[in-house]
Formats: sequence, C-alpha cells, structure tokens
Amino acid sequence: EIYTLSLHDALPISAVYHIDLTPDGLQVVCALKEIEVFKTVAEDLEMSVDSWREWLQLPNPEECELPGDWEKRLIPFTKLLLIRALRSDRVTAALTVFISASMGSRYMVQEPFSLAATFKDSTFQTPLFFVLFPGVDPGGEIEKLGAELGFTEANGKYKSISMGQGQEINAENGLAKFSKEGGWIFLQNVHLMESWLPKLERALEIAAEEGHDDFRCFLSAEPPPLPDQQSIPEGIMQASIKVSNEPPADLKANLRSAYALFSQETLDKSTKPLAHRPLLFALCFFHSLALGRRKFGFQGFSRQYPFNNGDLTVCASVLQNYLEGNPEVPWSDLRYNFGEIMYGGHITDPWDRRVTNTYLEVLLEPDILDEKSSHELAQGYKVMREGDFEHFKTYIEEALPAESPVLFGLHPNSQISLLQTQAANLWEAIITLSGGGGGGGGGGGGGKESKAGEVLAEIKSKLPENFQMLDIRAKLGEITPYTICGLQEVERMNDLITEIRRAMNELELGLAGALNISDSMDALINDLAANRVPNLWLKMCGQVGPTGVYNRKVLMAWFLDLLLRYAQLKTWTDLSLQLPPSIWISGLFNPMGYITACMQVTARAKGLPLDSMATHCEVTEFEPNQVAAQPSSGTYVHGFFMEGARWDKATGVIQESFPKELHPTFPVLHIIGVTQEEKVTTGRYMCPVYTTTIRGPTFIFVAPLKTDVAMHKWILAAVCLLMQPDS
Repeated sequence: EIYTLSLHDALPISAVYHIDLTPDGLQVVCALKEIEVFKTVAEDLEMSVDSWREWLQLPNPEECELPGDWEKRLIPFTKLLLIRALRSDRVTAALTVFISASMGSRYMVQEPFSLAATFKDSTFQTPLFFVLFPGVDPGGEIEKLGAELGFTEANGKYKSISMGQGQEINAENGLAKFSKEGGWIFLQNVHLMESWLPKLERALEIAAEEGHDDFRCFLSAEPPPLPDQQSIPEGIMQASIKVSNEPPADLKANLRSAYALFSQETLDKSTKPLAHRPLLFALCFFHSLALGRRKFGFQGFSRQYPFNNGDLTVCASVLQNYLEGNPEVPWSDLRYNFGEIMYGGHITDPWDRRVTNTYLEVLLEPDILDEKSSHELAQGYKVMREGDFEHFKTYIEEALPAESPVLFGLHPNSQISLLQTQAANLWEAIITLSGGGGGGGGGGGGGKESKAGEVLAEIKSKLPENFQMLDIRAKLGEITPYTICGLQEVERMNDLITEIRRAMNELELGLAGALNISDSMDALINDLAANRVPNLWLKMCGQVGPTGVYNRKVLMAWFLDLLLRYAQLKTWTDLSLQLPPSIWISGLFNPMGYITACMQVTARAKGLPLDSMATHCEVTEFEPNQVAAQPSSGTYVHGFFMEGARWDKATGVIQESFPKELHPTFPVLHIIGVTQEEKVTTGRYMCPVYTTTIRGPTFIFVAPLKTDVAMHKWILAAVCLLMQPDS
C-alpha cells in the first residue's frame, strides 16, 4: 500500500524482497517501464533475481556488464537510467565514465586553476564571481595579477572592500568610479549583505551598459549551507564568470598541505623533539581530519565550518610554547586550547564540538610518545615518532592507507550516503535548470502544467477531510499534558490540510482557465511538476527554519507520510486522545512537545519543577505491533532509524552497521522522565536524536543508549537516531 502511492504501477513485491530495492529505487524502476526499452525490466528483475543481485552487490557496477542481454539492449545513456534506479550511489561515477567517453576527459579532469587564464575571458560586462571555500582566498591572486597589469591600490586603480554593515556606500562609490574611469574593485563576502544585493545587481547592469573597458568587478561569497538555498540574485550569477577553486577533500592531499606549512626549521626550534615531532604530526593529522570530514555532509559536521591554515599554524605555535614552558606535556591544556578555543571557536553546534574534541582525545594522549605503544592515528596508520622533516613527508606519501571513511572513524556506509546525497543534489540541479522538467516520464507529456495536473489530481483525490474539533473536544475527559499535545497536533493537521486543499482548488481553476495564473500558482506548478514539496507546506509542518529547508523527501513520499500522520491522529482522536499502546513519534509535527509532556506528567506526579527533569531511555525488545499498552511510567514511542550504527537486540547494545544498511529501524523506545540526579550516563552513549538527516537545527533530545565499547567509537562514527530518512 505504501509503495503503490505513485503515478506508476507497483513492481512485483517478490523482486523488492529478494534484491533489496529501496522504496525510491522501486518507484524509479516503475517509472522506467514507461520507456519502451525498459518495458520488461520489472519482470526480468523478478525472474533473474540471482544475476541481478550479483550485479547490484558489485562495488563498481557501472563498469561491469549488465545481467542477461541488457548490456546489448541498452546504449550508454539508458544504462545510466538503470544505474540511477538500482544503484543511485554509483550515478556520479557512472556519469564520469559516460562524459569522458562521449565528450572527452577534459570535461572531468580539472586543470590547476589559473586566474590569469580565467581573466582573459572576462570583460567590463562580466564580473568574476569566486565561490569561497575554507582555506581558499582569491584576494592574494587578484592583487598579484593586478600588480602585473598595472591595477594596484598605490596607483588608485584597485580597491578591495570586505563587505559588512556600513560598507554599502563605499562599494557603490567604488563601482561608480571605476566603471567610469577604469579600475578593479573586489567586493568580498557579498553573501553577508543579502538586503543590499539588488542594488549591487542594478549597479552591475549599469556598468555592463556603459562601463569603461578597463573596469573589472570581482565578487566573492560562501556557498549556501544547503543545495536548495539561494542567497545571491539570479541576475548576478547569470552575468558572472563563476570560479570554484575548491581545495582537495581527500585525507592525503589535506595532510600533505598541512605538513607543508612547516619546515625542518620548525622542527629544529624545539628543544624537546621526542615530544614535539610526533605531536606536531598528530596535530596536522587532526587538521586534515577536520577538513576532510566535511565532505561526508551532515554525518561529518552539521555545518560547514571555515577551518583554515591559520588555525593550524597558531595551534603549532601554542604546542611549541607549551612544550618549552612545562616540564611535562600538558595534555589537557593542549586539548582545551585546540578543541575549545582555536577550532572550537568556529563551531556553533555542541555535537560537532564533541566530534573535534574526541579526535583530540584519541590523537593527543600519552601513548603517542610511548615507543612500546601500538597507538594509531587512524586504522592502519601508526604514529611516526622520530625523523627529520623529509622523513615525515615521505611517511605521508607512502604509509597512509587508501582513502576510506574508516580513516575518519566513520562506517564505510557513510561513503554510500555521501554518493547518494551527491546524486540527489545532481537531480535537483538538473530539474531546476530544466525549468521543472517537461513530460516528467509521461511518455511525451504536455509540459509541466500537464505533469502538475496529474499530481494535483492524485493528491486531491487522497486528501482527507478536516478533523471536527468540536466533536473531539466534546469527548475529552481528563486534560493531561498528552491531551494538550494531541489537540495541538490535530489543529496543526487541520491547518495544513486546509491550506493544501485551498492551493489545490485554486490551481485547478487556474489550469482550467477560470483564473489567471498568479506567481504563487506558477511556483506551485513548478513544485508539483518537479515532485518537490511546496515551501509553505513544509513551513506549516515545522520543516523550514532560519537556515533553510529541513526535509529531503520528494513530494509524493512526503504526502504519503502526511497520510500516515493523519491515520495516527485519527486513531488517537478515536480514543478520545487517550494514548494508543505506542506513539509513532516521527509522525508528530512537534515531537519535542510530546517528550516535554512526558516529563510534565512525571514532574506533576512527583511535585517537582519541570526544569529539574531530564529524559531517560530504555530500548525495549518490542516492535510497535507487539506493544499491548502504555507503561505505568513514561511512554512507549517508535519510528526511529539509526544512522552510523545499529541496535543489536540479542546483546542489547549498539553494534556496527551491516554493509549497505544505511538506516536500520529501531525497536520501541521507553522514554521516562527523571530528575537530573537520576540520569544514567555510565556505560551509555549519549545519542542525539534528529527529526531528519539534516542535523543541527532538527535536534530534539538525547537518548542515552547502552554500549559495551568506548564512547569515542560512536562519537566519531556520528551515530544518531533519526525520525525520518530521506526516502
């Protein structure tokens, strides 16, 4: 029933079971059936299970022949479609092979960046827009090229402005002057001035019409935190030459660059080489881990922090001074300075700070100086304690293991998550650039309006009726915190259904020609055609915040989720808002409100203030359908998925994930309100709980989970509980 909520026929369930298709992969395979060459793909998946399973389990299936005669039946492009359906994590690798073969490797192999070569393509009408990445500053290169071509601050033909409050007038005056007289202006960090950017856009338009031939405008801005966010006006982006000189993300390149900041002279300055050399190398390794971890998205860090070479060089100076000024190595002082002040100064999320501090705890500890110790910086990479500068450089090149998430403390599944996210971002970009898609798989379709009309009809036919609040309130007995939480959820559901119905009815009239298509209706058409959830609907669900959208589900998956939420509320209201045996907490708009209600009930029963309460969790052995009734104290909840690890029912502790199992389901959780003094932390991993895979702003509460290994294993693996995976 879940899978058939789609515009396509369902794939035989036996095929899904035997080859472990994801719901997303299932829907894409169903969509492929509408293309002539793929008409029999579903049946073949069911009939040739063993050969398909073998192909799917290959590490690089894009380079191998397809089962049966499919390799002969498909051309390279249609093979890409099949890989998208069955192994979305391999799409980017498959595209690399496809583009290299069809267009040439020069489109996939990036040459070293040269500002002088890029500058030749610019004119007074085309600004150069630099996308900023941590550790990359184009200012030095611009000044160097300006000096070569005669544009310097000394002769009044170059001006650099770091944008911030009060700098708008300086920027406008500089643009006006140089566009008339000729000269270069560099406006740094323009993303900080969103409200002023329309004026900048207009100033660049004027310069493009009547500017001096020697006028050049350079702009720089950080990319937005999420791919679907936009902070720079489209006009500026379209008029500019975009320069994205991203630093390498692999560990070896980062470690090589980090250690290159020092020299043999740096090593010779220390009077305690037996401590200084391995600790400096470990510090460089920590810096490389912090930089490289960001590529794993939200499993790496919940935000993109601007760690830079300056952080490392200052920490190296602190290390030198502390070693010279103390008879023994001040371990805790070093870790505090590095983790809380230097690197920690960039970090705004406490769970991210826990990760960097844990790296320092496992890297900078006394065993690193013990020759008899088997201390490793990462799995398979022991610390080097002696040698000169060149020896350490050679050790980086020759001894560092092959790139893997394991080197960062993450599970190998993190690489799959990374590749799937990259593929999803790629599809989003393609759909956006293509204007929402044409027929969208409709077999030649009638444009985005036709596609939107189909989706509109599907949603409208399944949209439930509003709850009758008067009837619900009339049946209520004792008003408890849980009752209030339930009423708030029902009212919010009613508001959302009302808005969806209003928007659907209005758009239906617009598509029929009875109303003019407004901007909001046109935006809704684009969203429906692109299978994207409208922003207003997400906002009403609490899935939009100051930093962007917190939902990665496509529209039809999100709508299915909404129907399941409605079904739970229907069951709850049928019980007069008395709790069902277990609450699907993932289906609540405000799950934290329910957790708070649990603590309120306990606080009232014990006559304690609410701010003295905390949450305690015990993992049960039950599945949701096995729970007969709510417990005498606390509450049973379900709907969690684990990321980075799994829960082992047999041992009752956290264990490593199974390969390719990205989000294993979690048993029913017993949440209990306790006092701060009653909290149990010994032998427990303090596991953060998030509503979606977009960590940070979606944090809800902490679940103390039993573990029989050191906490740092799960901290570095970014283990958490999620209420909603991406598909």
